[in-house]
Amino acid sequence: MLRRIWILAHKELRAFFDSPTAYVLLTVWSAVTAFFFFRAAYVMGEASIRPLFELLPWLLLFFVPAVTMRSLAGEKKDGTIETLLSHPISEIEVVAGKLVANVLFMMSAMLVTLTIPLGLSLGGSLDIGMVVGQYLGAFFLIAGLGAVGLFASATSRNQTTAFIVALALCFTLVITGLDFFLMAVPSVLTDTVRQLSALTHFESMTRGVISLSDVAYFIALAAVFMSLSYFLLRRERESLNSGRYRTLRLGTALISAVSILAALIATSVGGRLDLTAEGVYSLSPTSIKMVRQLPEPVTITLYASRDLPPEAEVAYRDVRDKIVDYQAVSRGRVKSVVRRAGSGAEDTQRVTEAGIQVVQFNVLRQDEYQVKQGHLGLTVEYKDKNETIPFVSDTADLEYQLTSLIRKVSTDKRKKVGFILGDKASGAIDPMNMGAPQGSAYLGWQERLREQYDVSNLDMNAQGEVPADVDVVVIGGYSGDVETDTIPAVSKFLDAGGSVLALVDAVNVDESSLQVTPVDNDLTRFVADRGLEVESKIVFDMQSNQPVGLGSEQNQYLLPYPFWMKVGPASDNPAVRDVGVVTLPWGQPVKVKKGTKKAEALLRTTEFAGVQEKDFDIVPRPDMAVNPNDLQVRTVAAAREIDGGGRLIVVGNSVFLTDKFLSGGGSENGIFGLNVVDWLAQDLSFSSIRSKAVENSPLVFSSEALRDFVRYFNLIGVPVLIALLGFGKMVGRRRLTGKEYLP
Repeated sequence: MLRRIWILAHKELRAFFDSPTAYVLLTVWSAVTAFFFFRAAYVMGEASIRPLFELLPWLLLFFVPAVTMRSLAGEKKDGTIETLLSHPISEIEVVAGKLVANVLFMMSAMLVTLTIPLGLSLGGSLDIGMVVGQYLGAFFLIAGLGAVGLFASATSRNQTTAFIVALALCFTLVITGLDFFLMAVPSVLTDTVRQLSALTHFESMTRGVISLSDVAYFIALAAVFMSLSYFLLRRERESLNSGRYRTLRLGTALISAVSILAALIATSVGGRLDLTAEGVYSLSPTSIKMVRQLPEPVTITLYASRDLPPEAEVAYRDVRDKIVDYQAVSRGRVKSVVRRAGSGAEDTQRVTEAGIQVVQFNVLRQDEYQVKQGHLGLTVEYKDKNETIPFVSDTADLEYQLTSLIRKVSTDKRKKVGFILGDKASGAIDPMNMGAPQGSAYLGWQERLREQYDVSNLDMNAQGEVPADVDVVVIGGYSGDVETDTIPAVSKFLDAGGSVLALVDAVNVDESSLQVTPVDNDLTRFVADRGLEVESKIVFDMQSNQPVGLGSEQNQYLLPYPFWMKVGPASDNPAVRDVGVVTLPWGQPVKVKKGTKKAEALLRTTEFAGVQEKDFDIVPRPDMAVNPNDLQVRTVAAAREIDGGGRLIVVGNSVFLTDKFLSGGGSENGIFGLNVVDWLAQDLSFSSIRSKAVENSPLVFSSEALRDFVRYFNLIGVPVLIALLGFGKMVGRRRLTGKEYLP
C-alpha cells in the first residue's frame, strides 16, 4: 500500500514540476514572503524569522487552494479518475498519494524560504532549535490545510469552484482563532470555537514548541478531511440505496469521530517538545533540583475563570502546562491543582479569599459590549505559608516567579539588598509629570528583587554606616554631590567583604532639552579609585540601537537613535553569561585602569560605536555624521573582585533600570539587574531561570551593503532564479518533444 501511495505521489510531484504553473506559484510565493517579511524584520532589528511564520497562515489561504484545486477536480473533468481507479489502486491510496504530493510541493515552497534565515544569520545569531520547530509547525499546518484543499477538490469537477471552496474552508479555520471573530460567539462556545481554529494551534508552534495537543489537532484535521475525500470518491461508485453505501457513510462518520476524540484526549493529557536553544518553555535544572529537595510537599493552585477573554485564555493554557510540568518532575513534592470557576458571588468570594485578583474586562458578544469579571492567578502553599500571584498578566517569566515563591515559602533565610539613591533615582517630583515620581525610580526593579531578597532603602545621613546584615549595596542616581558620610561608609563596607553595584553617571542628560553636562563627584572618584573609571563621554552605536518615535501623535515615525544603544555580554561572567540585549540610554564608557587586578568587562557595544565629549549633540537626527575611523567596541559595564572578598560592578548609566526603561520593552534590562545582584550576593541559582526569558539577539550586519544584499537577494534574486529554472525546464521539455521517436 505504501509503495503504491509513493508511486502515485512521485508521479503527481513530477507533474507539478513539469508544468510552468508550479514555477509561477513558487516565484510569486518567494517574492511575496520576502517582501512582507523584510518590511517587519528590519524594523524590529532582531535575528528572528517569527514574522515569516506569523504571516504564513494568511499566505497559505491562497497558496493551498491554488496547489490543490486540480488534484481531484482536474481528474474528474478530464475523465482520468476512472482510468486511475481501474488500476490496482484503491480510493484511499489515491487520496493519500495526492495529499503527499501536494504537501511535498508546498514544503518545497517552504524550503525556498530557507534563504531568509541563512541571510539573517549573517547579521545575528538565530535560535536554530526554534527555527526547526517553526518549520516543523509549518509542515503540520500545510498537511492539515492540504487535506482541506484536497476535500474541496473532491467536491467538484470545476477547478475554480474547488479553489473557492478551499479558500472559504481555510479562511474559516484561520479566522475562528482571531479575537474579532470570537467576540461574536456566545461566551459558552468561545473556548470550543477557539480550539477548532488552525491558527490557535499553529501560533504556539511559531515559538518553537511542538505540543502534543497541537500535533493531534492537525493529524485529526487531516484524517477527517481525508476520510471525507475518500467518501466523495467512493460514493460515485456506489448506489445510494445499497448497504455498501450505508456502511461507507457510517465508517466515514466513525473515523471522523475517533479522530476528533483522540485530539481532545491529547489536549487533556498535555506534553510538549521544547526545541528552543535555551529550553525557554521547559523547566530549568535549577527549578527541578529545588522542588525535588523540598522537605515538605508544595501545592500550586491555579484559579481561572471559565469565561476568560481570548488573550487570557492563551495565558491560562501556558500556566496550566507549566504547573503540570512542576508536578511531573518533582517526584511527588509538588501537587498542581486547577480550579475553574464561574463569576457568581460565591465563586468570586472564594477566589478573593485565596488572594486572587478579580478584574473586569470588556468583551463584544453578539453585537454588544458586555462587562465581565474574571480571574487568572496562582497560589503557592507550603505548610502554613502561602504566597500568591494575584493575576498572571505575562507568562514570559512565570518559571522564575513560581520557583522564587516556592523558595520563599520553603526557606526562612534571605539575603538583604540596600539601596542608596541620589536625586535622579529617589522618586523626586517631576513638575512636567504633574506630581508623579520621576520615572518611578527603581520601584519595579526593587519589587522583582523582593521575590528573592529583603530590599530596603538606606539613609546614610541617619545611619552613618551600612548595616551589618546587608549583603549588597546598590548606589546610583546622583547628578551632583553625594552625601558626606555615604562614600566612606560604602568604601568601608566594600573593604570588609561586602558587594557594591555602582550605577554611575559621569554626565547628566536633561531629557527635556537634551542638554549634557559633565559630572564629577565623590561617586565617580570612588569607582575610579577602585580601578573602574567612568569617563565623561557619551557612547553611541550606529548599528545596534533602539528606535525612538518622532513627530506628532497622528504622524509618528520611528528613527534609529544611536545614543540608546543595545549592548551585549562582553565575557562569560555568570552575571551576563545568558543575558541577551540590554538597552542603555546615553551610556558612558567604563575604563578598566591599567594595573587593575581581577577586573573584566561585562557589557560592550558592537564595533560600530563611537563617543561624544565636550561638544555634545544628542538630538535624534536621520543623517548623523560620524568618522568611521573612530568607531570601535566600547565597554559600558565592568566588574572587579576586591581583595578581602568584596565585589564591585560599575555601569556607566543610572537610568536604564528605572521603571521608564523596564516598562518600555526593557525586559533584558531587568534580567541583567537581577543577575548582577545575584553575582554580587554570590547566589547564582536563579540566573539560569531568568535568562530563559531572553529576547532574540540583535540583527546587526557588518555593512549596509550586506544588509541590502540579504534583502534584495531574497526579494529579487531568489524569484529570478526560480523563474530561470522553470524557463530552462520548459525549454528542455520543448526540445525533447520536438525530437523524433525512434523505437
